[in-house]
Amino acid sequence: MLKNFVTLAIRQLLKNKIFSLVNILGLTIGLSCFTIIVLHVENEFSYDRFHKNPEDIYRVVKDFVNADGTAIPDAMTPPALSTAMRAELPEVDQVTRFSPGGGRLYLLEHNDKRFYETRLLRVDPYFFEVFDFSFALGDKTKALADLHAIVLTESVARKYFGQDNPLGKIIRINLNNGTDYTVTGVLHDLPSQSHFHFDFLIPFESRRNPDTDWAWNGFYTYARLKPGSDARKFESATVSLFKKHQPDNPNRIYIQPLTNIHLRSDLKWELGANGNIDRIIVMMLIAVFIILLAGINYVNLSTAQSSRRAREVGVRKVSGALRHSLIFQFLCESFVIVATSIACAVVATELLLPLAPSILGSELTYTFKDSHYVWIVVPGCAFIIAFGAGLYPAFYLSSFKPVLALKGNSLQAPGGASLRKTMVICQFAISTTLVIGSLTITKQLEFMNHQNKGFNAEDVMTLPNVRGGIGRTVVDNDAMLHAMLRVAGVERIGRADGILGSTNAVNGVSVRGQNHTVLNFIRADYEYIPAMQMEIVAGRNFSNEFTSDSTAIILNETAVGQLGLTTNSIGQQILWDDQGTTHEVTLVGIVKDFHFRSLRETIKPFGFILEVGNGSNFFVRINAADQKRTITQLKDVWHRFGPERPFEYFFQDEPLAQAHREEGKFKKLVSAFAVIAISIACLGLFGLISYLTEIKTKEIGIRKAMGATVGQLIRLMSADFLRLIVVAQVIAFAISWYVMNQWLETFAYRTDFDFRIPLVAGASVLIASIITIGYQVIRAALSNPVDSLRSE
Repeated sequence: MLKNFVTLAIRQLLKNKIFSLVNILGLTIGLSCFTIIVLHVENEFSYDRFHKNPEDIYRVVKDFVNADGTAIPDAMTPPALSTAMRAELPEVDQVTRFSPGGGRLYLLEHNDKRFYETRLLRVDPYFFEVFDFSFALGDKTKALADLHAIVLTESVARKYFGQDNPLGKIIRINLNNGTDYTVTGVLHDLPSQSHFHFDFLIPFESRRNPDTDWAWNGFYTYARLKPGSDARKFESATVSLFKKHQPDNPNRIYIQPLTNIHLRSDLKWELGANGNIDRIIVMMLIAVFIILLAGINYVNLSTAQSSRRAREVGVRKVSGALRHSLIFQFLCESFVIVATSIACAVVATELLLPLAPSILGSELTYTFKDSHYVWIVVPGCAFIIAFGAGLYPAFYLSSFKPVLALKGNSLQAPGGASLRKTMVICQFAISTTLVIGSLTITKQLEFMNHQNKGFNAEDVMTLPNVRGGIGRTVVDNDAMLHAMLRVAGVERIGRADGILGSTNAVNGVSVRGQNHTVLNFIRADYEYIPAMQMEIVAGRNFSNEFTSDSTAIILNETAVGQLGLTTNSIGQQILWDDQGTTHEVTLVGIVKDFHFRSLRETIKPFGFILEVGNGSNFFVRINAADQKRTITQLKDVWHRFGPERPFEYFFQDEPLAQAHREEGKFKKLVSAFAVIAISIACLGLFGLISYLTEIKTKEIGIRKAMGATVGQLIRLMSADFLRLIVVAQVIAFAISWYVMNQWLETFAYRTDFDFRIPLVAGASVLIASIITIGYQVIRAALSNPVDSLRSE
């Protein structure tokens, strides 16, 4: 019996080729997009779950509390905290602390192979007792026992040693003018679903004693609890422990579950760019919208076609078919279409997965075989659609009296047309909303790109990590700087220890111990501010004519305002907190406010402290006329002073652009799915118009025979649909106005919602709809009326 039903269902598919193709194509597109988003969401929620019992691992973080009570959430803690936790908290199984490279470039060399590396962590001996990174070679219990041991990942081991066994071999790092490290372990390459990544691990080494140092907030602290421990009690105990050792410290300690860090943490000094739970929710909503659009298409076409099955139902019932067999037959047809769509969607998804990162904005390492949910969620949604689409015709048609069906009475349900109209409105409301959202995000991105940043980052070439030793050569940085200044095309060179657009150092400053603020700052030389073309609105730049500038400070306008000062406060003494000690610095200049972070944030207080000859980065302003030649000559100077060291550079506007990278990804995501949504909606519209023109073929023939023009027929056939689309656009405008204003409110510096955008979006969707409708209507209108009336 089942075989017979399936055979009949396949015959129906082949008999109605256009409707079958539209249904299968729409469902395939919808299911493919839905599958890719489900895989991505599952990938995002899988971060850090490869560790053994990840639910027992917590990161200890703090709120850095200012004198005025305001706080900055901060991922770093003092090193003595981990020692105290290990000794005094019984619920702790093990604690580890480590210190990152902070973006510094390390030069590593083995024989003639020399490379810059940034992903280096300095760890304590307990690192592998908390984290379960898998070893390919070596013993994790002994890998970090020696002070000059180094653990590599597999890909890096191949980079330096090829196919040779690296254990016991030496890698030299430019620490302390060159230190040899012995390879004691090789890790399998880290899973991409880790909230922090590294290529090298070395034991921590310092002149300061980390076990007793509570003032040095430069470490990440992770604790593995004993199984069954209460996290809330652990957090309370950790807070009490901190207060016990630091009773006067206003900072607030708290914990984060390891598995929550990637999506729910956005602290200062994060180990890398985390995900965003709000963006994941948006993607999940888009996935629901896409599958909903595909489902609406299928339900619309299925219910529309049901009236054509009148005589078939009548004949079957007269021939003795029972109602339950008719119901099963219609459901079987629906499930055959959906099963075919799922098979096509699997193939399409496999083909599209390599393109997914360019749309989703992140690597998609999950596939069908890796997923725990896609094989449940996607078929589940598909078969809900199949059941919903087959349910209406199955129950309605099977209940109809055969005598009415055989007389040719229509089986169209009274509410069927209204249902289809509602669904068309829903489809185009969703599609138009996504288009308006995409255009609004584009407008905000253009606003940010053209916003005056307060300094000129273009044509500023940054040479990082030039301070101190280069390989085995100790470089005279002043001599190299003067040699670079003689290169044609070089206009100016400033030096500083920080880079605008990256995470800058912070420090507390106050005036007379009252007005207090947290200051972002970098240490810069005399030429840095002119090289960045910042505007000084009061006072002056640092100058070698003033020996007192060794204790000078330059602030931005926001810092001046928060300290209760004015442009007339030049010469004011400011208290500078330096890890527990306080000394005075003199305000010598005020620069115009500038954007050094994302435009989501208001401009924060920023300052510059004078440091001559010790800046780790060169900022070279070069002439735009012949940059390629200038860079080549700068490379020659670099190698003349440090032949052992690779020449690397980037332009200052690159890290600033990174601050808005997530908005760019979001725009690409919404734009891509807006196009898909319109395509699915128009595909459904094409199917409905095809059905409408088919059932009205004789009406069109009669009207043409009575003298109706092609234009009049086109208006007759398309007017109802165009009215529905206009209604959908009104709904989309209201929804998008509210949603996009809420999104724009997340930016401190934003454009306004442009009311021209809904008009452009509406016109675009309307044109796409008219083209979709026009083909079928014109085809029907141009047909010979004799052909359609011959049988009458």
